[in-house]
Amino acid sequence: MNHFKEICLQKDYLKADIKTQDRDGVIRNQGSIQQISLPDVEIEENIFYSKLDLIGSILNAYDELKILSLADRLGKSEKIDYSKLHSFLHRAVYLDNGAAYIDAMTLPRQMVHYQPTDIIGMYCYILVEVKQQLHEEISGEVAALAERFKHKYIDAESGLFHDEYSSQTVDRLKDALELIDRNTALKDTDYWYFFDAIELFLYGKLSQADEGEIWGINNFYSVWESMCLTYLAKTVSPEYILHLDTRFISNDVVSLVNSNTKILALANVFSINGRRLVPDAVIFSTGFNEFRWREKNTIFLRKQSYNGKTWNDYGYTTKFESHDFAEVDLKIAYEGQPLNKHTFEELGKVYRNQNNQLIINNQLPSNFYSFWEIDLKQLSFKSLDTIFRLNHVFYVALNKAIFTPGKFEKFLLDEFGFNKDNVFDNSLFRRGLTKLTTQELIDEFTNFYRTVCSLKVIDIKYLSLAYCRDVKNRRHLKKESIRKQFVYEYLLQQFLGGNDILKNLEIKSNFWIPSCQNDSGIFKEVEPEYLEGYISLKNINFAALVNSYLD
Repeated sequence: MNHFKEICLQKDYLKADIKTQDRDGVIRNQGSIQQISLPDVEIEENIFYSKLDLIGSILNAYDELKILSLADRLGKSEKIDYSKLHSFLHRAVYLDNGAAYIDAMTLPRQMVHYQPTDIIGMYCYILVEVKQQLHEEISGEVAALAERFKHKYIDAESGLFHDEYSSQTVDRLKDALELIDRNTALKDTDYWYFFDAIELFLYGKLSQADEGEIWGINNFYSVWESMCLTYLAKTVSPEYILHLDTRFISNDVVSLVNSNTKILALANVFSINGRRLVPDAVIFSTGFNEFRWREKNTIFLRKQSYNGKTWNDYGYTTKFESHDFAEVDLKIAYEGQPLNKHTFEELGKVYRNQNNQLIINNQLPSNFYSFWEIDLKQLSFKSLDTIFRLNHVFYVALNKAIFTPGKFEKFLLDEFGFNKDNVFDNSLFRRGLTKLTTQELIDEFTNFYRTVCSLKVIDIKYLSLAYCRDVKNRRHLKKESIRKQFVYEYLLQQFLGGNDILKNLEIKSNFWIPSCQNDSGIFKEVEPEYLEGYISLKNINFAALVNSYLD
């Protein structure tokens, strides 16, 4: 929330005179403490967490070196130093016989490890309580200090976030803080560093009724949208992000999105009847650029042989065999490859050779290219990853934003010297005994391009999967969301219709919804054909997205 608040401050959204009615409104008013309104999905009402910024004060104060250094500090001692007795007579209790009774003196004492001053113990207790709620790791030293404090001041059943005992625990902590402050003799900068963080957490700014502020959002949607779109902006190449709603995106991320010229300009596309529409995101997907997905796919390659001899194409040896290419004519060549030297030998300088097989576990160097006939009906993430790893000619073209027959023909001439006597012309672009013509390559590339490329219209939804699947909510979703997607698609189709190459480009709509999945991946497609096949429903790993958002 602090990161989102910084974006709102950066965008100058937090103004006293703003009163918003829309779902993404951000409000700031005069008041006593900071409050952030978050929705509870299950009961569908707003809940105020006035401690969120105060929790931030506890987390920001964490400094393990300072904590451990304060293990040796001043405290109240029950020992009596008679040489200093005269300095404490004003605190004495005088008995009937005239004797002065002094029960304690404030004197230096050495604290051993795990016997810290109580201000540190209190801070560690609060920190541990917060981190347990956030499911974050806690160091053993801090946990030990917290447990010692809890044993001394708070009973075992208490807890800051316990439904029944939270207010009672806070009251006990306030009493303990007052007692510790009164009995601490030496209050240096380290002491005040932790004292201020604890005091702010326990009391907020209630004592400053005229100086505080209230800022909030009327639901969590805008934060979720900010998280998702920030991740998209960081993981998709800028030229492929054709449109992005930048209301809750930081300025540096917006600059990243606008750093490259778009491969397709969508200026003024989303306007209808004088009204400007704002989809969350539109990206040009090539199947390779989207979210930088990478399957952990290892390819094993060996030389292809024919009757015990290495296959020869007009003096060039470029053919390979693999379990993944049982019936595929796979060839790999590199720039300037000489006659009678198999590509296997040059790749052997880069990849490990195991039993006469090369283990390809990352993308080929940029001077290597591959070609084989791609079965478009069998495309999968694994096959796309193989196309990527082996630098298939079609992947290289798409990666260079080549999408038209004219540009692809020029690419063949410039990159490979097509129709010239070299390894690419005589071996790579050959099917059996026949050389592929320019038009044959263009036709195959066009079919590949139209299969793997699409425009994706992404709509961020702060809804649960159960809500989306509940048939009672279908009518509402269609009314509020599907109609909107229809309008976006219609406007895009109108825009593409005048282009013979792009007019048949598929337009796909995606809903992104939060998920608490345990695996480390970001995306999980849960219903590719949601709502009669019109929408692709994707679960987005909330925890993994948080790490990207805060990075």
